[in-house]
Amino acid sequence: MADMETTTLTTTEAPYEFDSYGQRLFIAFVLVLVFLSGVFGNGLVVVSVLLSRRLRNVTNIFVVNLAVADLLACTFLPATIIALSSPHSWPFESQLFCTSASIVIYVTIGVSLYTLASIAVNRCVLITQSVERYQRIYGNKSIVIGIITFLWAFPAALVLIPFVMGMNELGYNSKYHSCTDTVSEEQGESAEKVYDLLLAVGLFPVPTILLFVSYWKIYSHVLSHAKKLQANKEESDALSMSIDSTRPTPYGEKTYAAGNMSESNSCASLPRTGVSDSETVEGSIKPKRKKRRKKTVKSNLSRRQVEITKNLFYVLCAFLVCITPYLILLVFNDDGPLAAFAPYAAACLMINNCINWIIYATKHPHFKVVFKCILTCKWREIPEPVGWLRDRGDGNKLCPCC
Repeated sequence: MADMETTTLTTTEAPYEFDSYGQRLFIAFVLVLVFLSGVFGNGLVVVSVLLSRRLRNVTNIFVVNLAVADLLACTFLPATIIALSSPHSWPFESQLFCTSASIVIYVTIGVSLYTLASIAVNRCVLITQSVERYQRIYGNKSIVIGIITFLWAFPAALVLIPFVMGMNELGYNSKYHSCTDTVSEEQGESAEKVYDLLLAVGLFPVPTILLFVSYWKIYSHVLSHAKKLQANKEESDALSMSIDSTRPTPYGEKTYAAGNMSESNSCASLPRTGVSDSETVEGSIKPKRKKRRKKTVKSNLSRRQVEITKNLFYVLCAFLVCITPYLILLVFNDDGPLAAFAPYAAACLMINNCINWIIYATKHPHFKVVFKCILTCKWREIPEPVGWLRDRGDGNKLCPCC
């Protein structure tokens, strides 16, 4: 009986290993697709901004930063693909490629999160604040460069400092047959859990709070703006009905045209305002029409900004969907029932690296136009092309497909 209990306890406490070779090959195949799509798509985002001046604005600086982070993560995905595809262990003597891949993946996760938060803050300031305040903040190149530097420096420090101090090891993980963090022989499993908790606390709370606060302020502002526009429209319609109801009869108009209209008919044509009738027509009716046209143009611009913001919000939603399973494993212990779920959560996180450019291609009003021009080799149709591209005329021989 005691032997049976000992055997049961040993079986229960046996460390988990992702030893199903078929499942590992399936995840490796998914990562191959992510690698191909991510390198192509994120490279396309960077090239689009390089070729079109229309895409060169502050918001797209952060978009390109996000694309570079995704591109870098995809570039190092082959290390994890090799680790998963190897039947037994890491097939090479040196683990430098695997260690580098694990460092890059963790750093780019942090860069992506903080970049998404920076995009949200940027859109919030653009939509809810005055143009002058936006220019004071984002019109300063030093501030923008400082923000981009922080987006890379802070996640890199958070990942590398504990690694350099020996708190944890990064490289081939024999438990999951992948390139990620692993248990240090000197520090033990407790150090790995502390490292995971450090990453979770350092990378997630602050960007998450900024994201939700910024998009909530944008939503509230747009909703308030829509209500004001509706109220102005109703007031304008009421004014138009009032003017139509006081408009002179055809007989009065005919008499006025002949120059024989009486004072009573003249006063009945428009409300009395303390100025002459000619001043009322030229200074009140027509200027209101011009003002309404200006308001319409401003409203159209606002809708375009809201459309771009919605597109970037889709990017955020995709990222949160992909990262949530992995975040759960960082916060909680990945042993026991959650252990078998960990490889799929990591694969889900990697899928995000090839999603953003697809959202731009289908939703973003500017990127999708430039994408189409590049993919169809219609270089002359690129909106506001850079000087050297414009000087080439038809842009022949820019790529093999032309």
